[in-house]
Amino acid sequence: MKKSLSNQIATGIGVALAVLIVNAAISYRNILKLVENERSVSQTHRVLTELESTLSTLKDTETGQRGYLLTGEEQYLEPYNSAIASLSKKLDNLQILTADNNRQQQRIRSLKIAIDSRLVIIQKTIELRRQQNLEASQQVVKSGRGKQVMGSIREQVAVMMAEENRLLQERSQESEAIANFTVLTFTIATGVSLLLLALVYYLVKRDRTLRDNAETKQNQLLEELARDRNSLQVTEQRFRGAIVNAPLPIILHAENGEILQVNAAWTELSGYEHSEIPTIEDWTEKAYGSHKSLVQVDIDRLHKLNHRVSEGEYIITTASGKNRIWDFYSAPLGKLADGRNLVISTAIDITERKQAEAELSLLNANLERRVEERTAQLQAANEELEAFTYSVAHDLRAPLRGMQGLAEALLEDYSQNFDDLGQEYAQQIVNSGQQLQELIEDLLDYSRLSRADLGLQIVDLDSAVAEALQRVKADVELRHAQICVRSPLPAVLAHHITLVQVIANLVSNAIKFVEATPPQVHLWCEEIELSREVDQERGRGGELENWRGGELENERMGEGENERMGEGENSYLPITNSQQPATTIRLWVEDNGIGIAREHQKRIFGVFERLHGIESYPGTGIGLAIVQKGVERMGGQVGVESQVGKGSRFWIELRKA
Repeated sequence: MKKSLSNQIATGIGVALAVLIVNAAISYRNILKLVENERSVSQTHRVLTELESTLSTLKDTETGQRGYLLTGEEQYLEPYNSAIASLSKKLDNLQILTADNNRQQQRIRSLKIAIDSRLVIIQKTIELRRQQNLEASQQVVKSGRGKQVMGSIREQVAVMMAEENRLLQERSQESEAIANFTVLTFTIATGVSLLLLALVYYLVKRDRTLRDNAETKQNQLLEELARDRNSLQVTEQRFRGAIVNAPLPIILHAENGEILQVNAAWTELSGYEHSEIPTIEDWTEKAYGSHKSLVQVDIDRLHKLNHRVSEGEYIITTASGKNRIWDFYSAPLGKLADGRNLVISTAIDITERKQAEAELSLLNANLERRVEERTAQLQAANEELEAFTYSVAHDLRAPLRGMQGLAEALLEDYSQNFDDLGQEYAQQIVNSGQQLQELIEDLLDYSRLSRADLGLQIVDLDSAVAEALQRVKADVELRHAQICVRSPLPAVLAHHITLVQVIANLVSNAIKFVEATPPQVHLWCEEIELSREVDQERGRGGELENWRGGELENERMGEGENERMGEGENSYLPITNSQQPATTIRLWVEDNGIGIAREHQKRIFGVFERLHGIESYPGTGIGLAIVQKGVERMGGQVGVESQVGKGSRFWIELRKA
């Protein structure tokens, strides 16, 4: 049986080798023919290209001739001169390329003669044009001899190209036939070889399979067992090493309460060796004392888990008698060989963290109490100051009116009794009285805003802006100001009279602080959507809100700490804060005035704060303080964006109606 199988294999291999050798010889012969044919095809293409190039070059000589005959300028002979230089080389190339074709060689010799004849005619016309005139050269052209020769050249080139195309077709067909025959013989030989090799492979594989199958299976089983044993040993060693060397306290315990392993960190932090706590019951007795029954319920629950769980925080007693707070975590590890559930438990000592949290909580409580006390003191002081301001301003009105009236009476009835200096003094009394009257009125307005109960209602911003512009109409006409309102404006929740006063103060301020050019004031609105978190954040006291482009930045400001500014020179400074709804309306008032330096943008909203002398920009210094107080009382915000020399943009933000 074995001998017969070996003979079959040897016969199959011999036949396959013979077929491969024959196939290789035939393929080699066909490939040589194919390469030779392809070389001939390539040569034919080159001949065709040279013929076309020769004809094109000859046309270039005619082009240069015509240009020169018409103009008489030598520059038009450049194509002619270039063509003359290359024609001879092209004809030589054609002779070399067609060296194996006698008929083409004869045609090339005839073509050379015709081309030389044509060039002689062209040269003659050029010389006549150069030595005599255009008419003399035209006589040669009109004779038709040049055209006749050129026609002969074209016919000869056409015959040669036809011959080359015929050769190209023959060689292409021959190459295709050789390629097809090569593919056919290779396919047949390859198929036969593959069949023979497949038969040999089948015979060899069957024999080898019968002999080695059992041995292979046995070896595979042995190798798998060895790998599994080694893998388990390595895994167990790593696991035990990780537990022993872990920085956190870890124990392994079984379902019946037996503690299988205690790591070094557990012993170090608790003070108990494994021998002292061989079971969970021993651990609970030592660590929890009288509370062990409560803890034992949670521990019994662990052996029924199939996922990680946090047991929570427990107070344990260490071997040294100290109480520590441990945060326990446990997870199941499957079953032991005897079927018991195995659980791993680890802990984190959070005693110091809890102490720090308690201290921090106490500090926060003390801080909140101090803040509340300080806030109450400041509020009481503000109320007393506002009451004093209101009382002083109210009591000053009557004597001020009397003094102002007497000064006006002196000017009207007794001005003839005064010289110019006396009249000037009296007029200064009147002017100072008017300034003081305006100051008192602003103080009363500011005080009323602080004390009055402002009921909020739906207010149409269009009507409020129109009423405010009517109030400042005299200033607008005096300064020739241009006011632009981008209508329609939405409705907001506000106090109508207060809102009109706020807008009037902002417009008046925008008109006032412009130097030489006529003031230009623009008013428009934008709607701002706030997330719920932003809405809640805005309700917190004691925080400065910096909100730009949909992003809220909260910054708690300490005493004497500067408000947070925007990046670059163009700064952003929100001044007030209050609890806002999810949607607000921001009204902008933009001017082309002198602008405000970044370091002064907080000051301008204070009472009696002035950045410029009263001689340059008259006023009481309370207008923007009234704006801030009014917007704040209506539950809104006010802010400014400004650069020195580039104007300012004030804004107020109120709840959308």
